[in-house]
Amino acid sequence: MSNLHLLSNHLPIIGTFLGIVLLIIALLKPNLKTALSAYLILIISGVGGLIAYLSGESAEHQLEKVKGISHQVIHIHEQFAEKTLFFIFLLAALSLVGFWAERVEWFGARKLQIGALIVGIVVFILFVFTGYLGGQISHGG
Repeated sequence: MSNLHLLSNHLPIIGTFLGIVLLIIALLKPNLKTALSAYLILIISGVGGLIAYLSGESAEHQLEKVKGISHQVIHIHEQFAEKTLFFIFLLAALSLVGFWAERVEWFGARKLQIGALIVGIVVFILFVFTGYLGGQISHGG
């Protein structure tokens, strides 16, 4: 399960970044219809974030056996991951509603894009920092 954590933790970081880029394109060039793709990527990023979070406990148990690993850094990483998980769920929910809004061409779809973009930027920053802390665990925290 710890390998699953290492494999899945990059998906939400990269996916959120790509989703943000596509949402910006959708706002600037609405005729390209990139919002649907952005929302799908953000939903997948949410699933990836959940997988990374759920597999983190197993990874933590594996690392407890390794000398030189800072348990304080693990704890801080875990705390940030919990907060990040809340925001990725919020982003995934906004993306589900946004996907629906785009499909039915709802009049509030553009406001949802802006909201998802703002939350997406917050999520991306949280993911990057959480990932940085995770990297400090095995690379010198």
